[in-house]
Amino acid sequence: MPRERLTCLVPTHNRPHFLRRLLKFYAQFPPGFSFLIVDSSEPSAAAENLSAIECARQELVIEYRHLNLSFHDKCIRGLELVETPCVVICADDDLVFPDAARQCAEFLESEPGYASAMGRTAQLDTKLPSWCCTVLKGYSIEDNEPLERCRRMASIWFTNFYAVYRTQTLLDSFRITSDNTDFRHSVHMPEMLLSQLSVLRGRVKVLPLMFSLLERHATNTSGAQQVRVRPQAELHYERFRRCLADQCEQAGIGRAEAEQFIDDSYGFFRNPNPANRRRPRSTVERIRRLFRQVIGMTWNFLGRDDKEGSTASRLVRARDVAACEPIWHAAVKLMRDFPQGIPSEQSTLERCA
Repeated sequence: MPRERLTCLVPTHNRPHFLRRLLKFYAQFPPGFSFLIVDSSEPSAAAENLSAIECARQELVIEYRHLNLSFHDKCIRGLELVETPCVVICADDDLVFPDAARQCAEFLESEPGYASAMGRTAQLDTKLPSWCCTVLKGYSIEDNEPLERCRRMASIWFTNFYAVYRTQTLLDSFRITSDNTDFRHSVHMPEMLLSQLSVLRGRVKVLPLMFSLLERHATNTSGAQQVRVRPQAELHYERFRRCLADQCEQAGIGRAEAEQFIDDSYGFFRNPNPANRRRPRSTVERIRRLFRQVIGMTWNFLGRDDKEGSTASRLVRARDVAACEPIWHAAVKLMRDFPQGIPSEQSTLERCA
């Protein structure tokens, strides 16, 4: 795919150690697409980022912007700067596999009815043996009706935040989410709204290929504050509800039907205690969920894919990475060698070698 078709947007904040690791990975496997790094770091960390970027420019095409903005506003500004038709967001501590990202962009170009595309996402815990890498849940949502896609996304939710999108679609979704949710209150409502907006705008495809590797570590958990006062929880939920109902109406869904779906699926957000924010499930739903889990475990035991998508993660299999073995092993090794990113001392030694 030509470089001008896809951009990788990397938001970062005071984590030059992880950005160095990301750039080292892509310097080994030049991806054939460009990078836009949007950085809200303090001056000392920003200077380290710029130094790492300058070292990587020999192999990579990188544009850098320092933006003293919140995470959502930083992503919005970054998406406004992207000039390619497709974009993928990559966290500074994750690694998206280049070939997979390009294939997803090519899929979107050939399938206008789809809003996003991704592959399988694996998670690595460096405290566990290498064979313990897990594939996180994810599945295609290909119903024709927008409301059916919304119901499926709500019933077996998975994050497709880091999928490949058409740039304008993701930009519009970020703007709507930023205007109608508060990341400081909870990360969950913005994530749920983004995922629902994606299925409202089109189908979701999960291709049978390894797409990205995530590292499980102590510093990648959210620092968002959880409001524990009921009036505030109600206020934030009502904003979320009104916004999603408006968007459903624009997609041709009746207002009353949309509001009923939202209350049934997300009404638990009214609870001010985060520990109790769980969607209540009917007996029929619980039986169906248990049945899906049993089927998924059976397929996994037999070493076969669950066609409907499992609600649980599973261990990575050899055939999951057969088409990308060099990249996979390089990514795993890099995360295991530098679980907290590459320190500045190591970076200096490499430059002097």
